[in-house]
Amino acid sequence: MGDGRRLELKALARLRETLATSLFRNSFFLLVRSFLNYGIGFLFWLIVAHFYHDAEVGVSAAMLSALLLLARGAALGLPTGLLRYLPPEQDKAGLLNGVFTLSVITSIPLGLAFLAGLSLWAPPLSAPLGDPILAAVFLTSLVFFTLDGAMDNAFVAARRSDYGMIRSTIFYVLRLPLSIAVVGFGVFGIMFSWTIALVVSVVVMGFLLVRFYPGYRPRLTIRRIRSTGIIGFSLWTNATGIVQGAAVFLLPLMIINVLGASPSAYFYAAYSLASLLYLVPVSFTTALLVEGSHPGTSYVRDVRATLRYSVPILGAAMVGTLVLGLPILELFGPRYTNAFDSLLLMVFASPVILLTSVYTTDLRVGKRVRPIFYITAISSAFTLLAAYLLLPSMGIVGAAIGFVAGQVLAIPLYMLEKRRSARASPSRVVAS
Repeated sequence: MGDGRRLELKALARLRETLATSLFRNSFFLLVRSFLNYGIGFLFWLIVAHFYHDAEVGVSAAMLSALLLLARGAALGLPTGLLRYLPPEQDKAGLLNGVFTLSVITSIPLGLAFLAGLSLWAPPLSAPLGDPILAAVFLTSLVFFTLDGAMDNAFVAARRSDYGMIRSTIFYVLRLPLSIAVVGFGVFGIMFSWTIALVVSVVVMGFLLVRFYPGYRPRLTIRRIRSTGIIGFSLWTNATGIVQGAAVFLLPLMIINVLGASPSAYFYAAYSLASLLYLVPVSFTTALLVEGSHPGTSYVRDVRATLRYSVPILGAAMVGTLVLGLPILELFGPRYTNAFDSLLLMVFASPVILLTSVYTTDLRVGKRVRPIFYITAISSAFTLLAAYLLLPSMGIVGAAIGFVAGQVLAIPLYMLEKRRSARASPSRVVAS
């Protein structure tokens, strides 16, 4: 009995020690934030699916996908650059203002260029975005989607991802009642609801940055970012984000062009559910990048801890998705169950994404971002090519197969890069 009590106390002490580490705490809040927001986001699309027509949902999903892809491009990779460069930076306020300023400068012309060429790269969106008011809402949404990633990562870099959780929760919760209030406005109502909620969340949390960055005041300046290495790092990261996002964000547009708007809505519902699992590797490896960027940390130890924490959580999430996936899709409507096979395929891609995320983080900690771009470009190109070839004969399952195949292809490419870098620098210890 005494031995059992000692073992219990020892296990409790170990649990407390784990919870006290910045790696686990940051990872935990990132994961909770992601699950909470995706859960609320899933509820948002569930409400939209019941109150709006399937075609309106499909067009809105494609529009949101385009916005997120454009926001990645406009951000220039600077949100990820903040994770690597903000922790050791002396002039933190100057670096933050530089990132925020550049985000606004790049997002507006990029959005205007996208709207000007809709007939070329997104014909199904030409009609709704031909309305000047809707186009203005689209541009506003793009600016704040570009800003929100940088703001959230500023909190993560300070090892306080719980504040990023608050910001994104405001966004996801607020758009629920707004979407119902404007249900009679179709696509405009869906887009208006998420834009207003997004603006409110960014503005409110912007006032709290000073708690972790003393002396911070918002200013339009890019002075500080020109004197650090963040630009080169971030641009390569941005290029990687664009080609990686293309594998996901362009699939709904491709499905609309080949199969129509309704199948795009079904696939988007399946991907939204599967992407819950991808939050596990993303959350833990994001915290791993922050720890690897802070001076005085043991990166090898943190990699092992990342795998030790994330694998059981990911396994449990996979089982839960396999069991509950079909009933959840039925909540959207009986036609959405057509996407269950696609969901199963994308669920089994999650362990692959964990491995590639660890490889990617290792390269980013070493500031070796070019290989990530090359590998991601090959993977994304393969995803889109496979989906394009399979969609006419297999429907949305073909898009899911293409997505999974692209993720699997990245593993041997990262392994080859690891071996190549080890031969080039045998004295460097690379953790994976």
